[in-house]
Amino acid sequence: MLDRTVPPPIHSISFTFRKPVEHLLRNGIPIYILQAQGLDAVRIDFVFSAGQWHQARKLQALFACRMLREGCRGYTAAEFAERLDYYGAWLELSVAMNRTFVTLYTLNKHFAATMELMHRMLTEPAYDEEQLRIVCANNKAQLMVNLQKGDVLAMRALRHQLYGPGHPCGVQVEPEDYDTLQVSDVVDYYRSFYGSRACRIYLSGDVDDTQLSLVESLFGSVEWGSGDGIETLKVRDEIGLNPGCNESAPSVVGLQLKGAVQDSLRMGCLLMDINSPDYLPMRVLVAILGGYFGSRLMKNVRETKGYTYHIGADLVTNTSEVMLLIHSETQAGKADEVMAEVCHEMRRLQHESVPEAELCMVRNYMLGEICRNYESTFSLADAYIFMEHLGLPFEHLEHTIEAIRGADAAGIMQLAQRYFCPEKLHAVVVGA
Repeated sequence: MLDRTVPPPIHSISFTFRKPVEHLLRNGIPIYILQAQGLDAVRIDFVFSAGQWHQARKLQALFACRMLREGCRGYTAAEFAERLDYYGAWLELSVAMNRTFVTLYTLNKHFAATMELMHRMLTEPAYDEEQLRIVCANNKAQLMVNLQKGDVLAMRALRHQLYGPGHPCGVQVEPEDYDTLQVSDVVDYYRSFYGSRACRIYLSGDVDDTQLSLVESLFGSVEWGSGDGIETLKVRDEIGLNPGCNESAPSVVGLQLKGAVQDSLRMGCLLMDINSPDYLPMRVLVAILGGYFGSRLMKNVRETKGYTYHIGADLVTNTSEVMLLIHSETQAGKADEVMAEVCHEMRRLQHESVPEAELCMVRNYMLGEICRNYESTFSLADAYIFMEHLGLPFEHLEHTIEAIRGADAAGIMQLAQRYFCPEKLHAVVVGA
């Protein structure tokens, strides 16, 4: 009989990730293909080399992308949406700091029809004034709702502290910004940054030569658009933290939110460039601190102290500047105690060696998450788009696995001594 009190043995396994096959279309657009036969579905991503960093005013980049689905040559917004629904296709639009993403999921049998829609949308968008006002009003209403949420206010304030008002990550959109945005602003951004010279294409799923030829004929035969997508994303010079930190408290900003029943706490600091050799080992250290359900912060702040239901720590990579973020919704009036425990756990990792059993558990957890997160072709496409976005090599996943497996207690302590500096942390508390 199986003894369920004894855990099964853990065996080391090798990881291999399929790499995309690169082709170059006739007009110079690189296209990356990840095949998965039998899905009967395809995903196509158009990635443009411009984002919020490149906009001349607030909301320009977001609405140049968001308004693509609000009509194009031959289709009103409603007609365009109806055609996508008819074909069972799903369109996603998003903007990052230095990239814009246009993603379509479609069935193989409707690939040609949906690609024709995509071509019209990307090359001949309507950018209608009436539709812009409708979308702006909807987004403004949603922002006003979000500004009554403690977690949103805390994150906005923390980003403003860390990056400053001149950095795209520190800019705060206000409700009145939606009223002043004009169609001309959106059109100017589109004309500056959308085009074949600023585009990469990722094609994943049940891809065949017929589909590739169709993409070539529609998007790769001639140059289209006028956008260059000039790379101007910069990295600060002073983001690195110095070793030998003093044991002092983080700087704290308090914000009042009427009716709040919990304190929303966000703590963070800028650590390093994502290409630093410390970045991948740092992911292991942050997982130990607060990256999974059995982390130090969960055991201390949640299980022992009972101050919160959840607390976590992450490395945020919206740009190549890696940000350490600690987040929690805490019992009202207990934010100071939670911050003290965060600093305490950081100092423990600086001065106490992580037991091998705990480190082994974290390694296995992180490797299991990689298996789960990248088991499908579409999730692999996400990974490779992320790598290109931040200038990482396509071998980044393999390097991540090597770093996880190679993490040891001595290296973890050295990283904590270098980067876990309580006095470098900024903190925001939003409560009643």
